[in-house]
Amino acid sequence: MLFALLPLFSIGFLTWATMLRLAVVTRRALDWVLCGFSGAVMVTGLLLMPDDIETTQADVAMSLVLINAAAFTVYFLVVDIRHDRLRVRAGAPPYPPYATTVPQHQAGYVPPATTPTPTPYPQPRHTPPTPSQPALPPQPQDRPQQQPHAQGSHRIDQVRAELDELSHLLRKDEEK
Repeated sequence: MLFALLPLFSIGFLTWATMLRLAVVTRRALDWVLCGFSGAVMVTGLLLMPDDIETTQADVAMSLVLINAAAFTVYFLVVDIRHDRLRVRAGAPPYPPYATTVPQHQAGYVPPATTPTPTPYPQPRHTPPTPSQPALPPQPQDRPQQQPHAQGSHRIDQVRAELDELSHLLRKDEEK
């Protein structure tokens, strides 16, 4: 959509960029030739533009640039839509495929086809309550261990333990 509007919003000066994208995507010689032609028409229009814009020469130069923009915008839309339809008929997705899975280097990633293996979780530190410090609620390791119900339950337990530790640290800071 952006490439279709680029020549119109730039008053024809970036028509060559739209044609360059089309030539790169379709890889056809005709599109490369038309890309060069649209750039040449734009440069010619700029060279023909006189200092005084109230002349017929200025009107001709600007008309050349604007007709170039309109014609190649229509050509771009027709060829780009046709190119996408041909890709879909060939079995390719209508848009470029993007990575939809989380990379394995991120914390907590479990590949969908495998079963999780129990891993030791960092246990929050416990300090005995002092007279000025109220007793804390039971921590996750003090609770009876439950069997995991789902594949991602170990991650939930890990997050719960980390949140409990953070809560403990925040309470400590509030008392100071």
